[in-house]
Amino acid sequence: MKRKNKKEPGFDDIIFENRNKTYGAYDLRKRYNSATTLSILAGVAIFAIFMIALSLSTEEGTASATPTFVILEISEHIIPENIPPALKPPAEFTNVIKNLQPEVVSDTSQVTGYIPTTDEIIETTKDGVVTDEVKIVETTDIVIPEETNPFIVVEEPPEFPGGTEALLKYIGEKLVYPSEAQYNNIQGKVILKFVVNTDGTADRIEVLRSIDPLLDYEAIRVVKTLPRFKPGKQGGVPVPVWFTIPVVFRLESR
Repeated sequence: MKRKNKKEPGFDDIIFENRNKTYGAYDLRKRYNSATTLSILAGVAIFAIFMIALSLSTEEGTASATPTFVILEISEHIIPENIPPALKPPAEFTNVIKNLQPEVVSDTSQVTGYIPTTDEIIETTKDGVVTDEVKIVETTDIVIPEETNPFIVVEEPPEFPGGTEALLKYIGEKLVYPSEAQYNNIQGKVILKFVVNTDGTADRIEVLRSIDPLLDYEAIRVVKTLPRFKPGKQGGVPVPVWFTIPVVFRLESR
């Protein structure tokens, strides 16, 4: 026989059938639909009231924002206070003549005479009486000989102290093999030429044969430290001479 007039249990009743219904979760779920509806209606009402109030305030503000202009009449007899005194016009500038041409005149200054030293005065004075006049020796201009181009071949070529063996030994002792060149196994012979001046110094170093910039720079550095040569001579007179030298970089086999 079918059951009549019997209310079917809801979803919440089924869930909380064997649980404590006095707990707050059951009450919240029962009132969820009604609370949601009331919240939506309240929100719509508040929004409508806000929009109506905003439209009314905008219209009133627009009506009251009309600018008003006040025309003030200033009387000619009123003298305002704290007016700074009138500035005086600047004085006329002095006319300046530009681009003056220099006037060439002859030199009329007198040359200062020679002033003897104390020792010279003592030598020419005896008992307060001058016995001799000081002779003034005019200085002559220093004659600077014209620089000649370096010779390639001369009668007496430049010579390093101790000879060629001493030169090669000096270079071998002062040479520092670049670590980067060692790591990359770079080796070979760098040929340099330089000028041995009349005072025996090495100058104007040039690379005739290059292996690598690292080795070239090291060879040039060592040549710059060379002691003075015995200068070369042509006709018994010291002259600058070109000098060529190989600088060998060789790694020892391991």
